[in-house]
Amino acid sequence: MLNLLRAQWYSLACNRMFWGFLVLFAVIMVWDMVSLGQNYYGQEGFRNIPPIYYEGVTVTLDPEGYLGEGGVVYFLVLLALVFVAVFFAEEFRAGTCRSLMAGPSSRRDFALALAVTVALLTMLFVLVGLVAVYAVIPRFPLLDVGLPTGRTLRWALQLVLIVEVYGLLTVAVAAATKRPAPTVAAMLLLATGQVEVLLTNLYVIATQLGAVAGLPELPAATDVSSAFFETAAMVPTWLPAAQLQWMMGEGCTPMAGDIASVALLAAGALGVVVLVTRRRAL
Repeated sequence: MLNLLRAQWYSLACNRMFWGFLVLFAVIMVWDMVSLGQNYYGQEGFRNIPPIYYEGVTVTLDPEGYLGEGGVVYFLVLLALVFVAVFFAEEFRAGTCRSLMAGPSSRRDFALALAVTVALLTMLFVLVGLVAVYAVIPRFPLLDVGLPTGRTLRWALQLVLIVEVYGLLTVAVAAATKRPAPTVAAMLLLATGQVEVLLTNLYVIATQLGAVAGLPELPAATDVSSAFFETAAMVPTWLPAAQLQWMMGEGCTPMAGDIASVALLAAGALGVVVLVTRRRAL
């Protein structure tokens, strides 16, 4: 699996779009932090503080403050998934992935290496965002960046697992179609939560039709929206779309149950990739 992982990252490092997307996200983070800093300085309470008293008067931002609020985390997810969709669709179309999966057990190893690659790619975007934040924050003496270890790790793990679910399912589509267009279309439907909204609506219809049969009611649900879509649909809170929506709010602290539900979905997505890549015609 290590050889497959090295081969995948060698291809990533040689891809100009990879570096372009990292730079683009860094620009988005810088723009967001500058806007956030100017917003805090423009608030009435801070305008009344003379500059001589600025020292010791700070607002500490946690990860939810500079990655979650304002939809920045959604741009992170979207950029990572767009790259995954285009990159792996081209890799499957060119036959590169087929050559990497040559061997009796290499297809399973390829799926595992793919899961690690998606996780590392997500963390790389997060690190780029952090570097951009620390580059801009000295311009605003009233702002400080805090990283509470336990909460930050849970937040980052939840984000990685959400991208894993969508990313692995996107690669499964890429493996099945070997074409960028349907892969990107499937990725957008996944990343915007539309697939989960559709499945939830179908479940609601089935529940209404099967009320006589005693089907269970829809579990706890939440509105799903994104930086690009606003829907009135409700999806169960354990689905990635609802979790991602929650992570764009203030004070998000994923608990063990939240992480476990998405981890199970990520394991299921990995199983889908293994099944799709087992096709002989691949």
